Amino acid sequence: MNPALKNLLRPHYIDLQGYVSAGMESDKSAEKIFLNANENPYELPGLEGFNRYPEPQPKSLAAAYANAYGVKPDQIVMTRGADEAIVILTKLFCEPHKDAVLTCPPTFGMYGVDAKAMPADVLEVPLRKTDGTFTLDQKAIVNATFTPGQNIKLIYICSPNNPTGTSFPHDQIAEICRETEGQAAVILDETYAEFSSQGSMTSSLADHPNLIILRTLSKSYAMAGMRMGTFLSADTDFIALVKAKALDAYPLPRASVEAALHVLSDDIRPLAKANVAKLIEERNRILPLLQKSHYVKYTYPSDANFLLVKMNKAEEFVKFAAENNVIIRDFSTKPGTENCIRISIGTPEQNDVVLKLLNDFE
Repeated sequence: MNPALKNLLRPHYIDLQGYVSAGMESDKSAEKIFLNANENPYELPGLEGFNRYPEPQPKSLAAAYANAYGVKPDQIVMTRGADEAIVILTKLFCEPHKDAVLTCPPTFGMYGVDAKAMPADVLEVPLRKTDGTFTLDQKAIVNATFTPGQNIKLIYICSPNNPTGTSFPHDQIAEICRETEGQAAVILDETYAEFSSQGSMTSSLADHPNLIILRTLSKSYAMAGMRMGTFLSADTDFIALVKAKALDAYPLPRASVEAALHVLSDDIRPLAKANVAKLIEERNRILPLLQKSHYVKYTYPSDANFLLVKMNKAEEFVKFAAENNVIIRDFSTKPGTENCIRISIGTPEQNDVVLKLLNDFE
C-alpha cells in the first residue's frame, strides 16, 4: 500500500482479520444450492430473491460505477451513500481521543458530527469571503495540518460546497494534496460535481496518493431514497483493505443495487444527465429573479442544485414558506451563513411558487 495512506491508518487495521461473510465465500451467479448463510429458502410473492443476502460488493455494479466515473473497478468501494463513507474513513484514520479532522465551514456538518462521535477532535479553518463568494484558506489549511499536537489525519473539502454552492479550483485542491502528502489524507466530497462545469478530479487520483474522492447517486441520479454512494482512490491496496476490514458484512441492500444498476444503464443514464441540465437551467433562471426581491440582499453563485440566499428576515421567510407548504432550509443562525437560507432547485412550477411567496411576503 502507498505510504501516503498506509502510514496514516490506525495501525491495528493493518493486521486486523476482517470478517468473511458467506456472501464472500460463494459465487451467487452460479447454479448452486446455498446452505451456508442460514437464509430462508422460501421466497415470498413479490419479493423474489430477497430471501438471499446480497453480494457485499457486486462486480457488475462496480463496473457500472467505474464506467460512469472514468476509473477502474478496483479503485472503488460502494457504500450506503457518501454519509457511510465518511463514517468508514473516520473510523479507519482517527484514533479516539487522539487524532483530528479538519473542516472548512460553512460546510457539510456530518464531517464534524462523525468525528466527534469517535470521538476525534475537529479543527475548523473557515472559508474566506472574497469578492462575493467563498474561497479556501489554503495557507491556513496547510499550516494547521503541520501544527504540532493537532494530529490532523483527514482534511475534508466539499466541492461544490454545501451549503455555499462554491466550486474550489482543482489546481488549488491539487496543491493542498501535494503540500499535505504524508501528513493527512484529503477527502474531496464531490456530491454535487455533476452540477458544476468544473467536473470531477477523478482523472487526477493517480497523481495524488493521499486523495480520496466521495461520490453519490443521491443528487444527480435522483437516488436519495436508495442510499447508494462510493468512494474512490487510486491506491487499490487501500481499497482492498477497506473492503476486507471496514465494511459491514452485507453493506448494500439488493433493491439499492438493482436501482443503481438501472440508473447507470445506457437507457437511463442519459435521462439523468438531461435532468441535471434542466436543474442547471432553472438555477440560472431563478437566480436573477430572486435578486429582484427587496428582501434578498445577495444570492451567492452556485455550482450545485441549490442556491444560498442572504436576505432580510430570513428566519421569518422560512416560517412563512412552511405555512404555505414550501420547506426551505434555514442557515440564518449558523456561523458564516448569517441571515441566509438555502433553496433547493425544484421544477419550474415549484420554483415559481417560491418566487411568488417572496412577492407575497410581508
